Amino acid sequence: MANTTERKEKLSIYLMKEGSFTADEFVKPELAGQKYTFNIPGIDSILYVKRESPAHAPIWTRIFTEHPDGPIVEFGKSSNVGAVLYANLDGRSFLISFGTGFHLINGELTERDFGLRVTLNAVDPEKLRSLDKASYDDNPLNSRTQSSLEVDIFDLQANTESDLVYAVTGACKVPLLGTHITGRDALTLMVETKLDGIPKILAKTLELFKSPLPIAYSWIDNVAKVRDPDTIKILDLLLDDEISKTGGNSVWLGEPEIVNWETNSGYSFDMYPSSPRHQTLCIDDLREYLDSRSIEFSLEAIKSISVHINDENYRSTQSWPAYRCIHAEIANGNDRFIIRNGSWFRIEADFIAEIDKRLANAKVLPSYLPSYSYANEGEYNLQVSKTVSNIHLMDKNNVKTGGPYDKIEFCDLIVGSDNFVHVKYYRSSATLSHLFSQGAVAAEAFLKDEDFRKKLNLKLPTHIALVDAAIRPNPSAYTITYAIATSKTLPSELPFFSKVTLKNAISHLDALGFNVALTSIPLDPSLGNTKKFKPKVIRKKR
Repeated sequence: MANTTERKEKLSIYLMKEGSFTADEFVKPELAGQKYTFNIPGIDSILYVKRESPAHAPIWTRIFTEHPDGPIVEFGKSSNVGAVLYANLDGRSFLISFGTGFHLINGELTERDFGLRVTLNAVDPEKLRSLDKASYDDNPLNSRTQSSLEVDIFDLQANTESDLVYAVTGACKVPLLGTHITGRDALTLMVETKLDGIPKILAKTLELFKSPLPIAYSWIDNVAKVRDPDTIKILDLLLDDEISKTGGNSVWLGEPEIVNWETNSGYSFDMYPSSPRHQTLCIDDLREYLDSRSIEFSLEAIKSISVHINDENYRSTQSWPAYRCIHAEIANGNDRFIIRNGSWFRIEADFIAEIDKRLANAKVLPSYLPSYSYANEGEYNLQVSKTVSNIHLMDKNNVKTGGPYDKIEFCDLIVGSDNFVHVKYYRSSATLSHLFSQGAVAAEAFLKDEDFRKKLNLKLPTHIALVDAAIRPNPSAYTITYAIATSKTLPSELPFFSKVTLKNAISHLDALGFNVALTSIPLDPSLGNTKKFKPKVIRKKR
């Protein structure tokens, strides 16, 4: 008996941008060889074959060579053979890649996250297999979680407030699209079909792409990385207007990643001996630097220079394009966008409102610590402990745990006997994320880990030490304070990503039973004016 089962075909489907584009503009002309028109009911279609000189045809070519009304196609004969099928369905253009045909696709004209959104609307929420994500709460970390069993998205360790989801694989609940489905920018299917079945598949994917995400996945739209080049150009223009028209009053500079403050002697915008080295990153110093070189203060100028970290010998130990150091929040219509580490993010308005609402009740204490005028927190903490009574220094007095954190800094200062203060000079959302995380981790260890308390007790002065470190302390008797050296109003004027991590830290500490407070440390006016110059070498005359 003849086998009538249709062969499964792997389809990698890309939805292309709307606009007055021709089919030829969607492919890279330098890689395209011959093109062929196929008569497929319901769509206008063109097959573009990748330019190759191979020796045997792969099996996927049969979907085209077996089509009864199709032209004779010269694919070539090698595993490197590739092709893309252009299909226009009701005014929307698709490209379906076969083999290595994805090399032909003009990526700038693809609809970003098409495959992801189709998959989230087509997959069974309880039957996921793989999740690709990136964090935005600190340095962006890309990761993949996979399961040998079918699980939900939270079993794959998705965090609704700190993860950007960009790819999902799972069991498909739409029979037309096969049993399993994978989506990121492209949608990848394994389906039993011939060419005449493709229009129905494309129509279904377009329907799913246009549908709202299920409630279980609606949080994915809270924060979305902007990857569309045209949108990024528009946002850069708006940022340039903000810099040029207002002088950058709502734009600030900050380190795009964690740095080693112990070896950091200052920042410079070039490495000439005569250039000033600044103790902190400040947008006004960048403007002054450009003015001194008769360069207009603009985004184009910012993109052309670098920020250097200098060591004590005025050598560059680390550098970034100045564009990566730009922080700003820009409104475009009803949408809010944030730039961080050179990347733009669109923030859902309801998500912003929810975070602000949760932080509205945060306890903010009046400033009670001396003004900040030091290059790093270590110097400040040491001086405060020496000059202010009833404050004990704990900075750098780490407790080795042997656990996942290896060693924990309990806090920077203890005020009295029950106020554990974590100090940070505000530079960027990344530095604050570290601060908030440090406070939560240390407090949890203090409450739950008897061995940690015993080791900590050896480092505490007699009047502060626990009477019996084996007894679990009462968290309501202690306050965890985040003391931030900044001129911004806390917490309302913090960058959005900092607000998210702060909200998470407060929620965690509240759940443990601790009191939580914020306080600002005034900035000494001399801090921003402190500049260093590389000493001139005086050569002796011979």
